[in-house]
Amino acid sequence: MKWSKKQNKNEASDHHSEEIEEKDQVESTSAAEIEYELHEWAGETRLVLDQLLTLNDVPHVWQGATLVVREEDETVADQLIEEAESTSLPTLDPDVETIEYDTSGWSDSEQASFSALLVRLGVPHEFVSGGGLLVEESDEEAIETALDAFQVVNDERPDLEGLDANSLLTEVFVACDRLRRDCSDDIGVGDLLRLTPVLVEHRPPFGIEANQWDEIGNRAVELVSLLSEGSGDEEEIQLQASGLSETLRILI
Repeated sequence: MKWSKKQNKNEASDHHSEEIEEKDQVESTSAAEIEYELHEWAGETRLVLDQLLTLNDVPHVWQGATLVVREEDETVADQLIEEAESTSLPTLDPDVETIEYDTSGWSDSEQASFSALLVRLGVPHEFVSGGGLLVEESDEEAIETALDAFQVVNDERPDLEGLDANSLLTEVFVACDRLRRDCSDDIGVGDLLRLTPVLVEHRPPFGIEANQWDEIGNRAVELVSLLSEGSGDEEEIQLQASGLSETLRILI
């Protein structure tokens, strides 16, 4: 992987052609800066490097694909660039089928963290413009597992704190089963209204995949919305309740 660097000497001036926001400045006691040209690096590799620089408290600025650091940080920057290179992944094979995952809602730090996880797993990948994550089709299972683990680790919702997940899901199942047979069942409606917030406001318990847990929660919310707002007819409510109860039947 190619890269180059050059030193810039900043001359003092009484006038500035443009103002630079404080957050974008590389604070320095030196008038010199080092620029690293990293245009040939994959985007995810630059994200890994950015994370390494941040973790090592190295002030830096990105000007496109060019990294700018203080002259006094040149040695540590060189070391971190070598580390990022050594952990970077092979490029995606252009001759194989790829799958694109939508990560447009992810922050730069989340992309960098997930990229670092895929690096450790040895999974070729690339973040593309627009927020997509490209991986090879043969790695789909590994990506699904990694995404699930990543979502659990980054899930800030509280644990169930002693609540039995199986009992909770069983109660939701019973409520849905009642609504499947009678969408106006008072007990079913009341139980679903009571249990749905507990379901969606807690992180998935051990043994249940994050995507599956969140899907159940989202479907329960949709069903509550139909019941609360009166926006769904009897057939639609019973269909939603039946589908959710069948999903829960497999888990309990």
